[in-house]
Amino acid sequence: MSELPKVGIIGVGTIAEALTNGLCGFGERRAEILLSPRNEVISARLALRYPDVTVATDNQAVVDGSEIVILAVRPQVTEQIVGALRFRPDQKIVSLIATFSVERLSPLVAPANEISRLIPLPPVAERQGPLTLYTQSEEIARLLDGLGRLIRVDEEAHLDLVSAVTSLMGTYFGMMGAVDGWLIEGGFKPEASRALVGELFFLLAQAAEKRSEESFSRLSREYSTPGGLNEQAWRELQAAGWADQIQAALDLVLDRIYGRATFDTRLPQNRVTGD
Repeated sequence: MSELPKVGIIGVGTIAEALTNGLCGFGERRAEILLSPRNEVISARLALRYPDVTVATDNQAVVDGSEIVILAVRPQVTEQIVGALRFRPDQKIVSLIATFSVERLSPLVAPANEISRLIPLPPVAERQGPLTLYTQSEEIARLLDGLGRLIRVDEEAHLDLVSAVTSLMGTYFGMMGAVDGWLIEGGFKPEASRALVGELFFLLAQAAEKRSEESFSRLSREYSTPGGLNEQAWRELQAAGWADQIQAALDLVLDRIYGRATFDTRLPQNRVTGD
């Protein structure tokens, strides 16, 4: 059996923990993992859970002991933390830092020059959900394959589109919350309402996953009897600009990713008079 790749992770937060669980769980040995000690609670928990996980003394020790270095630090401190480290030419870099392009990250990790970018989501801990990967390395692709649905993109800019789309996770649950509140106002018990709404949206998501070769427009038509309740609800939401506003919000989030907007930037129709 071939020797396991040595993977170091700098920045052990929620996503890094989920990725480590995906890599090391399910009775499979994919890599030897070396974690930075910054988040002592998470790092210690992972090291106790998996025999192939250890905690390094500091970030430089992670780099020194790794063939593949996964960068999972916050964008605000990337230059400070990553710029202080010494990398080797033979190392492969996998960046989870959403706002740092390969071009922007390159001088910070030089002389390492093989940089991949990855967008995992929390369900990677259970080997579920999409992992969007931009890479030229088949070794990196093999390491991640099977940790969910691996989606490889040919253009780095497509990762920014994915980052924008993931900003709708809160919106998704917010919509469920609106439906839940409406049911409770109608007399539903909260636990019954949450069960109903959760199961309904879960089944719809399952249908989309199972029929991924079909367009969402087709599924919308199929689930809408002509002249029926579904057709009426979607017609009225479209007429109110609901679909257009989702796309406008995505454009705004993408502008923020590119530094053209901030958290305080509002869509024109949402601006308070005098802004």
